Amino acid sequence: MIVKKPRHRPQRSFPNAQRIIVECELTECIHCGNNLVKRRAWHMRKTVQTMNGAVFVAGKSKECKNPVCTHFNQHYYASGVLKYSLPNSTYGLDVLAFIGWQHENEHQQLIEIQENLNRRGIEINGRNVGKLYRQFLALLGGTIAHTHSKLAATVV
Repeated sequence: MIVKKPRHRPQRSFPNAQRIIVECELTECIHCGNNLVKRRAWHMRKTVQTMNGAVFVAGKSKECKNPVCTHFNQHYYASGVLKYSLPNSTYGLDVLAFIGWQHENEHQQLIEIQENLNRRGIEINGRNVGKLYRQFLALLGGTIAHTHSKLAATVV
């Protein structure tokens, strides 16, 4: 008899998650100036675990419907969804900051941070805590002045 192995990724369900729908901020096509038309479909949707509980975040895009525009049917996405979490991440930016603060300033080990987050109701494992800490360091590294000068030199 063949026994199925458990799924690699746990199925998480947050039925009481607050719903946040973010629409594209643009009103006109940046190429032709015509009004953009709202699209019915979401360009992204995910449930994000934050320090204040789970939220369902969805982004709605718009498109240019001017047939003479060089970017006819071009989709313009809602960048406001990035205020909640990084792309391809289901943890909020506040969780990312919490992990960074606890490790850098409170000198907690990653396993201690994981246990602390689990007690607060955030489902996370040790590997994801480490990954989020590295993302925190990458974001922090982009704010350092000499990093800006290096980036500016590569652009020129």
